Amino acid sequence: MMNKRKILLVIIPFILFAMITILIAAGITVNFEGWAYKESIEHMVPGLTSIMKFITHIGDTITVTIFCLILIILPKARNTIAWPVSITVIASIILNLLFKNIFNRERPDILRLINETSYSFPSGHAMINASLYTVLILLIFQYVKSIPKKLTLSAICVILTAAIGFSRVYLGVHYAGDILGGWFLGVAVAVCVYFIWNVKWLSRT
Repeated sequence: MMNKRKILLVIIPFILFAMITILIAAGITVNFEGWAYKESIEHMVPGLTSIMKFITHIGDTITVTIFCLILIILPKARNTIAWPVSITVIASIILNLLFKNIFNRERPDILRLINETSYSFPSGHAMINASLYTVLILLIFQYVKSIPKKLTLSAICVILTAAIGFSRVYLGVHYAGDILGGWFLGVAVAVCVYFIWNVKWLSRT
């Protein structure tokens, strides 16, 4: 059974997602999103654009899927982290497609440096990678014994999540609100899957 603290960890990101959804629907985020885009492209140069494209491809669904398949293939990973990670990613992909088609938010009408065709909110890259790296952080703290290693690996996960989200705004394919919504919902999915998986796993041992 999940205690109150765990329940709060699941509920809070869902509440934050609901809040950003309401703010976007009410048009309250327009100025913030415009400011965030201007700030992100302030130092736009070809070299930085190439880096942003590389970072955004790290977060592509196909890249994340390949990562999950590698975990499933590796015996040690398959017996520990592969399944909760894969289930989290699959759940995020399905929920993201569902929510995109519910909200039907069009992508920014600005300079797009890459081509995207689906709806904008919530960002799939932000959501899927937030869920992936959040569940990885939870699993790192569960299985890694060394505190310095825990902190280092977790920091890498946070940096990758932030960088992928930033790249989507920089490349002109998402509003900042889409990224925040994706992050909140991705974290919620990851925490939910992690706790449910742990309850199921402990009941079998």
